[in-house]
Amino acid sequence: MEADLAGQAAGLMQGRLAEAVDYCMAHGLMLHYPGKGWVHAPFTLLPAPVDPEITGQLTALSWPVNKLIRRVAAEPAFLEETLAPLARQDPFISRLLALARQSSGPALNGRTSQNLFALIQRTDYFLIPREGLAPRPVQIEINTIAAGYAALSGLVNGLHRHLAQGTPWERKLAVNNPLDKVTRLFVEAFRLYSHPRGMVVMVVQPEEKNILDQRHLEFSLARQDIPLVRMTLDEIAAGGRLKDGHLWIGDRVAALVYFRAGYGPEDMTGGEAWKGRELIEESSAIAIPTAAAQLAGMKKIQQVLSGPNPQASNGVLARFVDERETRLLAETFAGNYSPEEEVETPQGRMPAWKMALTRPDGFVLKPQREGGGHNLFDEALVQALEGSTPASRAPYILMDRLRPVTHPSLMVRDGILQQGASATEIGRFGLLLAQGQRVVMNEDAGYLARTSLATSRESGVSAGFGHLDSLILQKHTP
Repeated sequence: MEADLAGQAAGLMQGRLAEAVDYCMAHGLMLHYPGKGWVHAPFTLLPAPVDPEITGQLTALSWPVNKLIRRVAAEPAFLEETLAPLARQDPFISRLLALARQSSGPALNGRTSQNLFALIQRTDYFLIPREGLAPRPVQIEINTIAAGYAALSGLVNGLHRHLAQGTPWERKLAVNNPLDKVTRLFVEAFRLYSHPRGMVVMVVQPEEKNILDQRHLEFSLARQDIPLVRMTLDEIAAGGRLKDGHLWIGDRVAALVYFRAGYGPEDMTGGEAWKGRELIEESSAIAIPTAAAQLAGMKKIQQVLSGPNPQASNGVLARFVDERETRLLAETFAGNYSPEEEVETPQGRMPAWKMALTRPDGFVLKPQREGGGHNLFDEALVQALEGSTPASRAPYILMDRLRPVTHPSLMVRDGILQQGASATEIGRFGLLLAQGQRVVMNEDAGYLARTSLATSRESGVSAGFGHLDSLILQKHTP
């Protein structure tokens, strides 16, 4: 947003804070905190500026990312080779890998005739500044499980559209409503599964902050006459049973099982949660995601696919996508390293973990975890690596620390306005539905923009760092 336009908009928006909070409450743009009750989701009053060409580039990347994840998930040998060393140190990955191994065998093919695969993923990017050029989108991570905020992203876009009425930036706001396309994926998958007693099961946590993001999908499906029940994995273990290959819960069949939980070991305490996960994986239900697709989103998979020399025709990435897609994806990769990998540095060749110790502010140490707040920076990175062993380093990857472009923003949390230099993380939702080798749907579904102070190390909204945002289209001028 041009400086003068930003100044005008900021002056106008600061006077509408109470109205914006009321809009959130009236439209379900809310989070629930146990012991605290309902509060509006953190949001921005000003949308974040982005070059239209960058938006087009990120939109076009969703299709090859969807294809990549599907093909990686369909290669159990690759998952085994890549993740087995980590699984020896990480019980959570070990159990998931065992599930994927079991599900890829011939027994499953005998249990299900649909051969249906569905994916809802979100690929997150930062825009990295370049001298004299538009910023370069760089991939942070791919989320293949519980890729949330599809509904609330559309609602904050509606908030910004409401606030923009009559302002100079009204026509520049990028339209965004991911929930419509996500609903269409569920409707089409439900139709293809085609069971008269079918329903959707949403796997949830017992105390969910982001419940309305999930409820909006539930209500959207109800308008399509598709029933949905919310259950924890423990409840599925207690109430589910396999019959003729189907997962029956009461008098209904789980046609689709959509995971909004189960992405970390904290959701899998005790044997009952794993029993519930196993029932789903062993059944004919369309799991979103399967264990294999969940593993395909691990940081280690991202590191192996992204280098070294990811554009090479004989590289790992080229095993799964064509030459053009390889080039498009590789252009967005940051430096990702195995801790033991030998790399060139000004001090000579050394393992990547030692390189990180020479310049800890230049790297992030990432475990194989989702949900935000797990990454290690600066002194925490040093503490984790000093005195470490190859075994203790195995569950991690190292990634170049990204320094995104900044812009002025007005951010609101708990009704309190905060202004400052901020950075925006842009996630593109991708949807894929396939029946055997036939691709029924492969689409981009919109975006999740999360803005946080430029000094913040994380951008997760539920984790307490980011604010839901929209994008305003503005040509970059060097």
